[in-house]
Amino acid sequence: MNFPKYWAPRISKIHDALFCSPKRVRRQASRASRIRLHPHAISIAIAHYNRGTLAYRALCHLLDHPLVREIVFFDDASRSEEYLALENFIEQLDLGDRVRVRRRASNLGAQATKLDALSACRSEWVLLLDSDNTAFPSYLRALSQISKRDPQALYCSPWAFPYFSFHPLAGRTLDFEACHLLTCNGLLRRVFIINDGNYLVHRETYLERLGCLRSLHSDVADVMMANYLWLSMGGSLQILKQGTYHHRIDASSFYLRTADESRSRVMGLFMRFEEGMRWDDEWGAMQLGP
Repeated sequence: MNFPKYWAPRISKIHDALFCSPKRVRRQASRASRIRLHPHAISIAIAHYNRGTLAYRALCHLLDHPLVREIVFFDDASRSEEYLALENFIEQLDLGDRVRVRRRASNLGAQATKLDALSACRSEWVLLLDSDNTAFPSYLRALSQISKRDPQALYCSPWAFPYFSFHPLAGRTLDFEACHLLTCNGLLRRVFIINDGNYLVHRETYLERLGCLRSLHSDVADVMMANYLWLSMGGSLQILKQGTYHHRIDASSFYLRTADESRSRVMGLFMRFEEGMRWDDEWGAMQLGP
């Protein structure tokens, strides 16, 4: 379900006040050493920029979950106070090498940072998680129950709580042709799964296919650009039947700061889906840096 837009921010705040706090994350960290890892445990890759004081939100539910082998924060040249806040909080958790922080000296944008965070992970499979979002236990449980992972698939949650419900597509595997047909009948525009990037990926396959996006000119609708390229190259989106993550939209949201530009790029990409036009070298060259 989708909550009314005016209710969603309040629901997020209530949830965070009750269930997501630094104190709760510290309790989870204290239990981490007693957890027996899942046989197919994964890494978590978190691209980070100026959210050090809120790092606990991304860590909530991860530190004592058997599916999580490691967590990698990759900092995109945040302000010094925010980066130090991130480092200090991680050090307080005393988790050794299980949570690692990497930092670059210059800001390159969200897409390059996601790829670098992914590169720094050690596991074959990695959950890409935005630094302002939280993976609920139901999502981690659903990921742990995938019997055979397909490197050609990105595994997506059916609900980005409380804003975006993808339930009409739950259980479906979407390739480029399916997205073309769903755009023509209007469903893909209403069920915005194509703009979701908090998903489980096969590290090497994702980096090989989408590594060129490191030079993307702008972070505007960068996740949709990544999914469009992934689908154009023969990959798919696998929407799970169950599992939820907490999607937050706050004042620091890139989308809120670039709403008009984002809408323009998104509508352009939907036009290409509707026309059945895959990513090509000429069009891609206009989107990427030299």
